Amino acid sequence: MRILLTRTRIGVEAPSYSYRVHIPFTEISLERQGLISMHSDYGLGAGLLARLPDVIAPMAHLEAAPGLDKHHFGKRVDAVADRVAAILLGAVFPEMAERTLPFRLDVPSAPPNARAFGAIENLTGRYEALARGLDSLTASSLGFRAEGDR
Repeated sequence: MRILLTRTRIGVEAPSYSYRVHIPFTEISLERQGLISMHSDYGLGAGLLARLPDVIAPMAHLEAAPGLDKHHFGKRVDAVADRVAAILLGAVFPEMAERTLPFRLDVPSAPPNARAFGAIENLTGRYEALARGLDSLTASSLGFRAEGDR
């Protein structure tokens, strides 16, 4: 499965950045694509992209009707996705050394915006397995390999 990892400067005074992991729609099933309500190219020019939580979530979660149960379970999926994203982003962008994906990260060295594609084992619907092994996950245990230069 191909993934896109990005670093985008969002703050001017104190250099701060947004780090994100996206999955091209071409990497996920048509059925899952149809259930993902938030998709875009996020200004990256890489075609339609999905957020990591929508990829690792079980299909039953994506198919569930709106409600508190879906909301609470979605928060757990988001937390696991944030940890997985932090692991993967840290493998490509060394300054991203946070344990979980922050909304905004101050980086005094002010690196340039960057994006990198990588390959990883298929994470589709793998929330349960990822949540069980969260404390021992590494980029290599996820099968991550960076593609080319940033």
